[in-house]
Amino acid sequence: METNRARSRYLQTVGSRFLDLGSFRIHYLESGAGPKTIILVHGGGMWLYSFRHNIPSLSRRSRVIALDMPGYGYTLPRDGVRHRGLETTSEVLLEFMDRLDLERASFLGHSWGGGWVLHFAHLHPGRVEKIVLIDSSGLNVRDILEWELLKYPVIGGLLLRSVTMRAVRKRLMRSFFHQERVTEDMALEVYRPLTFRHNRRLQLQLARSQDWSVTEQALPGLEHPALIIWGENDRYLDAGLLRRFEALLKNSRSFVFRTCGHSAHEEYPTETNTLVAAFLDRNGP
Repeated sequence: METNRARSRYLQTVGSRFLDLGSFRIHYLESGAGPKTIILVHGGGMWLYSFRHNIPSLSRRSRVIALDMPGYGYTLPRDGVRHRGLETTSEVLLEFMDRLDLERASFLGHSWGGGWVLHFAHLHPGRVEKIVLIDSSGLNVRDILEWELLKYPVIGGLLLRSVTMRAVRKRLMRSFFHQERVTEDMALEVYRPLTFRHNRRLQLQLARSQDWSVTEQALPGLEHPALIIWGENDRYLDAGLLRRFEALLKNSRSFVFRTCGHSAHEEYPTETNTLVAAFLDRNGP
């Protein structure tokens, strides 16, 4: 595991660490010591590397914690552990907060990570202060075909085992409007953890047990202040979904980036960091 982690150029420049939970050894990165705490939750297929442009800026005024969720990045499962979808993601976030003695924190979730954050906020509303969603899942809509195919036992396994650097780079380019910003180094950082056998196993279990209808039904009951950020040219989750979130989340405000794809925090990090920092500092929604 340490050898795998050492192969990441990004992790050679930051002080990431591990936290042992009951079922997982969570890989995470912590920076800053401000009065507010925000936990960053990456999307499917990614890991905390996704927030490399956000952590330094946000940590100037807040305590920032980014973690690799089960099945992703450099987090390790205990032997025999299964991924039970939203149940597992919420259990891990709760235990993670407890182990760090965090009574309450704000959360930022991207893509699937946004859906995981919303489900956690529904189950444990008192542990969540504010919510930031970036091109978020959580509505009962079909994922793109490549994610839907993971739900099928034989096909899903074959897809994950056949992932290549070229395929990862193609996926990243689809995520960006400005495709020239996708580099070989970026693709390599995303690709490496996808080759780990334990990640592939857990990702298949997650894909087959994740039910966003549960999350959507809970949205009207959430009272947390929420900031919703979307890329106008998102090719994974259509920007039109923003309106549904606005209608269901009673205490929300939103911002749309023009000429932006699925990952606003990577494509427009400076602007995203400014929006998030102002939202965290604001009293009220």
